Formats: sequence, structure tokens, C-alpha cells
Amino acid sequence: MTELKARIKVMPLHAFVMIFAAVYSFISIFIPMFELFIQYVPFRTYSLFTLLLNPGVSTRIRSGSVNLNFQSFAALAFVVTIVLAVAALTLALSYPFFYKSSNKRKIGYLSVMVFFIGRGICHVVTLSKMISGDMITENGLTPQRLYVAQSFAGNLLIIVLFIGVAACLYGALNLKMNYKILAYPYLAWIVIFTILPLILIVFRAFFKKAAGGGYEFTTAGFNVLFQNKNVTTRFYGLDVTLQEYFSIFLRSFDYALWTTFGCLVLGYPASYFLAQRSKLKRQNGSRLLMLFVLPMWMNTMLRTYAWRAFFSETGVLNTVLQQWGAIDAPILFLKNEVLADFITKLVMTNDFLPFMILPLYSVLVKLDGSLSEAAYDLGATRFQTFNKVIFPLSLPGVISGIQMVFMPSLTFYMIPDILNEGSKTTIGNTVQNFILNESTTYNQAGNVLSLLLLIFVLITMGILRGQDKEAGSGGMAL
Repeated sequence: MTELKARIKVMPLHAFVMIFAAVYSFISIFIPMFELFIQYVPFRTYSLFTLLLNPGVSTRIRSGSVNLNFQSFAALAFVVTIVLAVAALTLALSYPFFYKSSNKRKIGYLSVMVFFIGRGICHVVTLSKMISGDMITENGLTPQRLYVAQSFAGNLLIIVLFIGVAACLYGALNLKMNYKILAYPYLAWIVIFTILPLILIVFRAFFKKAAGGGYEFTTAGFNVLFQNKNVTTRFYGLDVTLQEYFSIFLRSFDYALWTTFGCLVLGYPASYFLAQRSKLKRQNGSRLLMLFVLPMWMNTMLRTYAWRAFFSETGVLNTVLQQWGAIDAPILFLKNEVLADFITKLVMTNDFLPFMILPLYSVLVKLDGSLSEAAYDLGATRFQTFNKVIFPLSLPGVISGIQMVFMPSLTFYMIPDILNEGSKTTIGNTVQNFILNESTTYNQAGNVLSLLLLIFVLITMGILRGQDKEAGSGGMAL
């Protein structure tokens, strides 16, 4: 018994995973995994064991009756499955415990892996072949009206067997646990969903499909963006004539700049208060922080429409002002150019505020309170302490917050589009319209604009990273 406990202590993690998979593979024979549907309605749930004990089905339906007999199929499926499950369980329990030879353990892992694969195949075959074509024909039904579906336990079995096969393969190859392996899926994700799309954008910005097939180099997309077409637009009540797409970029930049500034002005005091409160109560986190994070759990579109309803002609704000006698007629907040612009920036600030508060809070809550006390002892005022000690030390959080707010708000178009009913075009709108256009030239222009935005973002991030290093790094910098 002592020797057995000693072997359990030194047994690797993948061996425990293999044993768990083998145990679940065995007990799943007695867990309901197959659900019989007749006339789109669940009729009965089976395990392989109950299917063997109760193989007959007889029921009345509108068009007649249904009579099914699973006896021969259930017997064969049960026998094959229990042999595979028992063999896998026996080997999984014996090889890691009682065989010291690495070669014998390798054979054991491979054997269990084969049985796991066989168990999975048997389960899939049972699911797909339980209702035969003859049963459907004899009962005058269709595959959509008479079928067997897999329950949650069946889905779990497939996952557990897959993990078991991976554990067996890991043991058979005699691999050592290296935590760098955990980074590989993340690297694959970066390559597939970040690097490859960026390469595709660069490629599509300079090449388009030729008429005879293949791709040809062209700068037509650049010509669309930089064509000599000026438009007159209003900025802060002034009429300004600018190149068409530069004016669109300027408006988006204006939205992003004010959103970032608003988030910083509102977010820094809130983060400071939350951090001080957490330190005072000696908590690792703040429950009040949840009040700022909770709105993120609601869809952005729903929140934006709620703001639009709030400022509408018959909305809450106008109703309250009229009831108080402050106004005689409703104010058209979203029709007035200045008010609509202010409201758009206010709503965007509200939407992105948590992305500023979270990195700021994570830095401020870690600042040593003794630094402020030392500054006071040296004769510094509260303002001097904040200006010379607290704020410089919190710069990594400020820079991270700016990155997390400015970058996405620059191309964010949902809020301006909903509040202004499409009357204000932003850079995000423009990219979307270009990409969805049927013209290949405009498609290319969309990729060119995306490429230029990417370059602008990379330059901005490079500048912010330089500032972050000068501030001592830290925070949640991207």
C-alpha cells in the first residue's frame, strides 16, 4: 500500500488525465446519451445499457403508429463498447502504476489511445446507425421526423476522449511539461487572426484581380482616396473646405481626441478614488469598480439607442424639462449641430470610460502609500505630492488607457452613425462602404485606407511606447 501511494505521488499529470478519461468512458455506458425524437418531439432518452434492457418502442402518432426494435443493434453496440471501455480502463489503471519500464509504459499509452479512438468511433456509429433506413420507411416517416440526437453527456464524452487521446500521445512520446507549449495556441491565434489579415490588407492595397485571372499591380485605390475632390464641412460652427477623405479623417480624429480626453478627465479621479478606497479597506479589488464595468456587459448598440431615446424629442430629458417648466417646447438635441456633436462625444466617452479606468486603477492601487507620506514629511503640499509623485508614477496606466481608448475610438462608427442618423461620415463608415462596394477599385481603396490607418496607429503606438518606457513601464500597455 505504501509503495502504491509512492507511485501515485510521482505519477505524471497526463497519466491522471488518461485514467479520468478511461473512467468516464466506462461509466458513460450507463449514462443517458442518446435522445430519440419522433415527430420532432423528444420521446425517450437512452444509455447503451437502457437501450439493451428496453429496446422496443411503440407509440401512436397522427398518421398511424411507430414501432421500433433496437434489440440486435443494441446488443452489438453494447458488447463492442463495453469491451473497448473495460480494456481502456484496465490498461489505464495498470500501466502507470505497475510498470516501471518506459518502453512498456509507452506501449500502454499507445494501447489506451487506440481503445479511446475505438470508443469514440463506436459512439459516433451508434449515434448515426441507431435509426436505420428500414425503420424510417416501415413507419412512413422521414429522417427529419424520426432521428436520434446526442445529449450533453454525449458531447462531453467526445471532448473527454479527445483529451484522453492527447494525454496518451503525450505520454507515449515521453514529452516533458514545458509551459512554453501553452503559448503556442496564442501564437497560432496571432498568426491566423492578426498577421495574415494584415498581410492580406497590404496585398489587396496594391493588387487587384485581373480580367483573365490572377492579380495585377495597381494604384487605383490610392487615386480614389487622394483625388482632387474638395468638400465643405462644418467644424465647431465654421465652414471649412478640405479634401473629401481628409475631412472625414479629421472628424474621426476629433471624436477620438475628445473621447480620450474626456475618459482621462473623468477616469483618473474615479480610478484614484477607487484605488484609495481599496487601500483603506485593504482589499485587492473594489466592488465599486464593478459599477463601471457592468455597462460593458450590455450590447453597445442597445446602450447607444438608449442614449438616443434619452435625448429624443419625446425622450426623458425633454419630458422632465417640460414638466419642470424649464422649456415650453421640446429641444431637438440631435438635430442641433453643436448639441449633437457634444452628445456624440459624451456617449463615446461613456462607452469607452471603463477602458481608461481599468488600467489606471491597476497602477494606482499598487502605488506605495509611504511615498505620499514621505512627500508630506518633506514639506510638499497635496498638489505638489500629486504632481511630483503620484501622477508621474501612474503614467504607465495613463498611457495604457490612452492606447485602449484612442485606437478603437478613431475607427468606431456605430455611435456617431446611430446618434446622427448617418448624417456624419466617419473613417469607419468610409472603410465599410468601400469594402462593401461592388467596384474592385473601391474595394482596393478600402484596403488602402485600412493600411494608412494601420500605419497611423503603429506610429501613435510607437510614440506612446516611448513615453511609457520613459515613465518606467508597467500598467496594461499593449
